[in-house]
Amino acid sequence: MPATIPTLNAWSSDWTTLVVAVVWQSTLLAAVVGLIALMLRGSSPAVRYWLWQIVAIKLLLIPVWSWPVWSLPVPIPWLSPQPNPEPVKVVSTAEPVRFAPLETQNTPHESSVLTSQPVEAVAEPAIARPLADLTWRSWLLVGWAAIVGLQIARLLWQRGRLARMLRGANPADGALLQVVAELAQALQLKRIPRTMLTADECSPFVCGILRPTLVLPRTLTVSLTTAELRQVIAHELAHIKRRDLVWSWIPEVARMIYFFHPVAHWVAWRVRLERELACDQWAIITSGNSPGEYAQTLVRVVSHVSQPAALRAAIAPLTGGGDSGEELHE
Repeated sequence: MPATIPTLNAWSSDWTTLVVAVVWQSTLLAAVVGLIALMLRGSSPAVRYWLWQIVAIKLLLIPVWSWPVWSLPVPIPWLSPQPNPEPVKVVSTAEPVRFAPLETQNTPHESSVLTSQPVEAVAEPAIARPLADLTWRSWLLVGWAAIVGLQIARLLWQRGRLARMLRGANPADGALLQVVAELAQALQLKRIPRTMLTADECSPFVCGILRPTLVLPRTLTVSLTTAELRQVIAHELAHIKRRDLVWSWIPEVARMIYFFHPVAHWVAWRVRLERELACDQWAIITSGNSPGEYAQTLVRVVSHVSQPAALRAAIAPLTGGGDSGEELHE
């Protein structure tokens, strides 16, 4: 049996024990946090956001607390404690080799026989079947690793798609940059994010941890009024202000690792919901509009994004005038 099979079986046994601990501890914690969030439903969304972030952080820290590195089946030299080697004493128990005398009579085919002991037949080795030696826990571990790998590949594909979108986008200029600069100053951002206009039909978003970038679909900036566009930009800049581009990775990584656990998906959804509500609150305060006006802007943005491109082109001549976002690009 290959040496990797017993190692994988040992790892999978500890892994299943760890998964059980993660499931029941995170479920209990999520239930407690859910009750607290229900009692704090009238408070700021930022408070509830951090409550659910605690659950996400706990999901990632449970393995560290429950499975110390020195208890791994395969020790890591620079992390696992190593015993002091002792000198090995070699004790010789060998006796002098004595050969049996040859037979005096020369018989056919027996002149080279040293002893009269019968020769036993050597059994043929059995055919090795390493996969048959894997336990069901090992198969679960292999399946889990494969699904996590597929999710990582999908994430890399999305990052490549985003990079292609940014390469095809155009930098904003004119009055739109002035609006972004004013709102960035109102939110007390350290630096003004880069603003790009894309021809792709998507929702407005921000990306880039080291170099934040605001991405706006060109058709949306044309269809919204200046006041509505300010609300949309304020909402996106609030993500930069709150450092959501960094903190949002915690629940997403937990969801990828524990894709089989409903609590991980629930926590990731709650974090996204409270995050968006917190940014809505920032946008209302920064833009100076009422919650009703902001809600109307959200409805317009959602309806615009959900409309097919052909329908938007058909109704564009019929929608009219007023203080539109077109003047921001003049």
